[in-house]
Amino acid sequence: MFTNLVEMTRTHADTIGDETAFRFLLDGEDDEFVYTHADLDRQARALAARLAQEGEWQDRVVILMAPGPSFLVAFFACLYSGRIAVPAFLPDVTNAERSVPRLRAIAQDAEAVCILTDSLFVAFREQLWGIAPDLARTPWLVVDDELAGADDGAWSDEGVTGDTVAFIQYTSGSTSVPKGVVLTHSNLLANSELISSNVGVADRDVWVSWLPPYHDMGLIGGILQPLYRGGSGVLMSPMDFLAKPRRWLQAITKYRATASPSPNFAFELCVRRIPPEEREGLDLSSWRRAFNGAEPVRPSTLERFDEAFGPYGWRPQTMLPCYGMAEATLFVSGHRSDDPPVVTPFDRDRLAVGVAVAPTSGSPVERLVACGPAEPLHEIRIVDPDSFADVEDGRLGEIWLSGPSVGQGYWGRRRQTEETFRAHTATGEGPYLRTGDLGFLLDGELYVAGRIKDVIIVRGRNIYPQDIELLVESVDGVRAGCIAAFSVTDDDGATEGLGIVAEVKPGADLDAVASAIRPWSPTSTRSHRVRFR
Repeated sequence: MFTNLVEMTRTHADTIGDETAFRFLLDGEDDEFVYTHADLDRQARALAARLAQEGEWQDRVVILMAPGPSFLVAFFACLYSGRIAVPAFLPDVTNAERSVPRLRAIAQDAEAVCILTDSLFVAFREQLWGIAPDLARTPWLVVDDELAGADDGAWSDEGVTGDTVAFIQYTSGSTSVPKGVVLTHSNLLANSELISSNVGVADRDVWVSWLPPYHDMGLIGGILQPLYRGGSGVLMSPMDFLAKPRRWLQAITKYRATASPSPNFAFELCVRRIPPEEREGLDLSSWRRAFNGAEPVRPSTLERFDEAFGPYGWRPQTMLPCYGMAEATLFVSGHRSDDPPVVTPFDRDRLAVGVAVAPTSGSPVERLVACGPAEPLHEIRIVDPDSFADVEDGRLGEIWLSGPSVGQGYWGRRRQTEETFRAHTATGEGPYLRTGDLGFLLDGELYVAGRIKDVIIVRGRNIYPQDIELLVESVDGVRAGCIAAFSVTDDDGATEGLGIVAEVKPGADLDAVASAIRPWSPTSTRSHRVRFR
C-alpha cells in the first residue's frame, strides 16, 4: 500500500488534505486543536527542513514534550528529515533526582544530536541541566519557536525507504537500563497492515486514544494506525483521562469513534470511577474494536465492563483481547471473531506445572482470556526456554515470533540482539524473537500466562504474580491495582516463599486485612510474617 510513512502522510495530504487527521482535546473534553492531513504535512515539512541542519542522516533526535499537537509535528518531522525519532517520557519535575537518570540514559545510549521540546517544558530545563549537565551540551530546539515563520518549501525529500529506521522505542527500564528497540518504516507499515486487515479496522475509522505517545500502544496504535487507513484520531492527555476516566468514553460518544486501544486497567478504572449516574448520556454503540492489551486481560474486567456499560450501547464482541510487545513493533495477535472474547477455564494446579487442561470436579480453576491466532505472514511457536525444543499444544513454554513486524534489534547492543532477536530452535529453524513470555497454544488460540522473569517458583510450582494480585484484590479493605506479589528468599538465597505488598484503604482494619490475605499463600505452611507501615 505504502513503502514508507512519509509517503503515507504525504499521500493523505494530497488526496484528503482538508479532512481532519487529529483532534487534540486540550482539556480532555471540549477545547480542541485540529490538524488536517494537509496541516500535519505542511508543519512536518517546515520543521524537517530545520532538523536537516542538525546532525546527519539517521542521527537520533530525542522528543521531550508533553502529549499534544507539538509532539505530532516533532515526530513526523523526524520521519521527513530521515532523523531517527526517540520519544521519551517527561521526567517528573517534582522528583527530578529519581526520574532524570532514565532520560539521561536514553539520550546517552541513543547518542542524540539534539532534543526537541516545546515552550511548556522550557521552564524546567535549568532544573534538568543542574542534575544532568551533559544534557545542556546537547542542542535543544523548541518546536513552537522553530515553526514560527518556518518555510515548508525548504524541505527536500531525502529518499526515505522501507529499510530506513523510523524511531527507537525504549523499553521501560524499570529494573534495568532502558533498551532501545529499532523499528524501520517497513516494520511499522507491516504492523499497521496486520492490525487493519485482520481485526476489522476500516477506512476512515475514528480512533480515540488517551495513551502516552511515548508508549508503543499510544504512538503506533493511537497515532500511526488512524493515519494508515486515512482515518482520524482524537487524542487527549493521559493525565486528563486519569483525573476523570469518563472523558475517554465521552470522547468515543461525541465523535462516534469506532476504535480505541487501552490496557486492561483502564477498562477496570471506568467501571470503578464512573458511577451509574455519570454513565447517563454515554452512547458506545459506534465502538467496534476495543483493543485490550499491554498487560494481562482479566476475565472479571470483561464481565464487569459488559455489565456496567451494556445499557449504553456497549457490545461484548467489541472487546478485542490482544497480545503484543515493543520488540514486535506493537501487535502480535488478537481476537478476530465477531463473537465475544474466548474465556477458558483451566485446572490451576496443572497450570502451575506447565499443563493446560480443563478443571475436574473440585479442582481450583484459573480462567484465561484467549488472544487470537497467529496472523498472516507471522508465526508463533511455543518453545521450551531451556532446550529450545517445540512443545506440544496445551503445554506451557516461551512464546517465539517471526515475521515482518519483528524489530531490527536493540540499539547498540549486539549481544542482546543476537540472544533475543536471532534465536533458533533445537532443530535449527529461525531466526525468531524470544519474547520472554510464557504461554501456550490451544485450539488455534494463544494464551499468555506471564513473564518468565516474573514467575515465582515455590516448592516446584510456578506462581504468577498477577494471579496472586488478583486474588488479594478481592480482600475487603485492599485498594485495587495497588498490590505487588514477589518471591522472598532466606539468608542463603534459597526461595522461601511468596511476598505480598498491598496498599489498604484509609480506615481499614489492618489485622483483618492481614488475616484475610494469609490463607492465600499457595503452598507454604510456615508462619506468616506481616509488617505494616
